[in-house]
Amino acid sequence: MKPVNYDFSNVQNLLATKIANLEIQLANEQAARQAIVEYAESLEKQLEELKTKNEGGENE
Repeated sequence: MKPVNYDFSNVQNLLATKIANLEIQLANEQAARQAIVEYAESLEKQLEELKTKNEGGENE
């Protein structure tokens, strides 16, 4: 089998590009998850406000 020669700068550039793409993908996933958490928290807050309104209306 013939030895294979690699140009280190080509390998380094390829790996750097792949790492950058993975970092972008991770950032997008984290932002999406954070948006879901914030949306869920806002729904919980709305639910609590509705419960409070309903409880106040029942007492009158």
